[in-house]
Amino acid sequence: MNIAALAVALIALAMSAHFWRRQFRPIVTAMVKTHSGGNTGIAYNLVVLNSGSIPARDVWFEVADAKALAAALGRGANNKDKKAWLSCFDRRDMIPVLHNGAQVSCSFGVTEGEEKGFWRNAAEFPIRIHYKGWFGKNYFETMTLRMVDTDTFTGFMWE
Repeated sequence: MNIAALAVALIALAMSAHFWRRQFRPIVTAMVKTHSGGNTGIAYNLVVLNSGSIPARDVWFEVADAKALAAALGRGANNKDKKAWLSCFDRRDMIPVLHNGAQVSCSFGVTEGEEKGFWRNAAEFPIRIHYKGWFGKNYFETMTLRMVDTDTFTGFMWE
């Protein structure tokens, strides 16, 4: 009887430790969010959020599919704008510390009618977010960024 109780207690302890390790970490995500919009175009921000329970360190981004990124660019994507709005994918511009519950953002291009903007309307491409936990463990998340108006999830709203 005592051996069975000990075994159950050890299993419960192991399970608790396992789930604690999975939960006690940073969880960094990114999304494209509408900065402002009007009848001629929409300006976007790239918003980065740590929704985990501890700070994240050395957060950096990479494009997971260069062909998908190239296909997402509109006719207005010139070299000057690429340098400015895609600088978040330069590892030198990493985020040193992102506290839990904190978010940061940067400008991330525009869409305009007839694909004249930096991004094509509703274009999407995958990225990979790399970061470290506070105690040095490395993590990465793969997600898709999509260029749509985030003020409305259907594309329609009151004037």
